[in-house]
Amino acid sequence: MRRTPDPGGGGKRGARGGPAGAAGAVRLVLASASTARRRLLEEAGYFPEIIPSRARELKGRGMTLVEMVRANARRKALAVARRAPDAVVLAADTAIEVDGRPFGKPRSRAEALAVLLRLAGREHRLATGICVAERGRVRVGATVSRVRLRALPRARLAALLARYDPTAFAGGYSIRRGRDPLVARVTGSRSNVMGLPMEQVAPLLARRLGRRLQ
Repeated sequence: MRRTPDPGGGGKRGARGGPAGAAGAVRLVLASASTARRRLLEEAGYFPEIIPSRARELKGRGMTLVEMVRANARRKALAVARRAPDAVVLAADTAIEVDGRPFGKPRSRAEALAVLLRLAGREHRLATGICVAERGRVRVGATVSRVRLRALPRARLAALLARYDPTAFAGGYSIRRGRDPLVARVTGSRSNVMGLPMEQVAPLLARRLGRRLQ
């Protein structure tokens, strides 16, 4: 199998249980450049090709949070499926809810700071839509978690944002394993907040790829 360049660092390719290119191996493609999503899959035993989707993301006008992430995940999966028609394509889209309205990635560090100041010390909803596309068949789902951020002052939030690029993450933040300096509590799937709800994704891939997780 031809290797596709991996913006996230790359690694082994092919579905769980066999080397890439082996007879009968299923081609699994992740339609995202997210290193966190790739790592979550690898920890579950899946080593996908990386083909980031170029589909335009909907901004959620007139849509609920869940409707938006489901629609975006579907658009991303179908866009990559056209480029990899023989593969099982997994796509995902993560967004948060700010004062009742869906919000994806901030456009700047300043916008990220404004959003985090509004959410500081409060609980908000975060949703990830997923879509698996395979030879014309499409399966779409979504998982919602509740996230409470720490009540941090502006200067502390600005210092945290200076350590990474907030425009790469829904809501302008990511979550670390263990104690996170920004996230105080997660109710529901923690991997969902990292970008891929593995409680939903893993069984779905196991069925599609004909393998059961150990």
